[in-house]
Formats: sequence, structure tokens, C-alpha cells
Amino acid sequence: MLVEVAVGIVVLLVTSVLTGTLPARAEAAAAKTAGTAPVAGLPGASTVTIPYDVGTPGGKGRVQITLDPGRVGENGVQAVVFGADGGLTIVPELRLSFTLAAKDIGPVDARLTDRGGYWATSDLNLPLEGTWTMKATVRVTELDQVSASRKVRIAR
Repeated sequence: MLVEVAVGIVVLLVTSVLTGTLPARAEAAAAKTAGTAPVAGLPGASTVTIPYDVGTPGGKGRVQITLDPGRVGENGVQAVVFGADGGLTIVPELRLSFTLAAKDIGPVDARLTDRGGYWATSDLNLPLEGTWTMKATVRVTELDQVSASRKVRIAR
């Protein structure tokens, strides 16, 4: 039953992405008007994949994090954890924090909540533009966890 719920959530996420995506002609026209190149996917959204490995059997995988809109101010975050086999995996805890070292800000905790197959929040506030360090901490068992970081650009 848990697998069915996880698959259902993934289908809903994919459907949300597809319904929020502009058709190619509309996207090209909007880009021409704005003077920028067209961007595939959600307008303004940023997706980052962070691999992890705690060094134990079953302790390897990746976290796919979508930051929407990926700009200064309120952002939504959705994170999906994939196991070593590439399939969805359930973890007991996922923490995400952001630090802007250039301005000595952070860490700002994203306060993700488990939504039954993925982790999310809708109220992450990133106050300034710049290159932020996004740190994901994945706990795969009661004792095993690992942290990994990636840089993410936040625009005005």
C-alpha cells in the first residue's frame, strides 16, 4: 500500500509540473518578448540533485530538490529521495538548510515535512539574492545519516 501511495504522489508531482509548463510556442513568444532564452520546465523553478552515500548497504541514493520559484522571498520546496536502484525510497528524516556565506546569513532551515513519499514546505524565505549553499542531511536508519551540499543561485 505504501508503494501505491508513493507512486500516486509521483504521478501527482509530474502532473503538476506538466500542467504548469507553458506550451513551446507560448514559451518562445514570452521569451522573445522578455528578451531571454526559453527555459524548459517550470518558469523560474530550480531543480538540483544531490547524491548521498552513508557507506552502508542500502545507504546510497540521491535527493532531487525542486525550489520554486528559486527567487528572493517565499519559496516552495519539494524533495524526493531515490534509492541506489533509482526507485523511490522512504527515509525517516530529511533536513534541508541554506547558507549565504557572502552575507554571513544562515543556516536557514527549510523545515521540510514528510508528505508521504516526498518532503516539502511552502514557506522557505530566502531574503537576498546570491549563490547559496544548500545542504541536505539524509537519515536512512536510526543511526546512519549523511550530509551533502550543492550551490544554488537565487535571483531577484
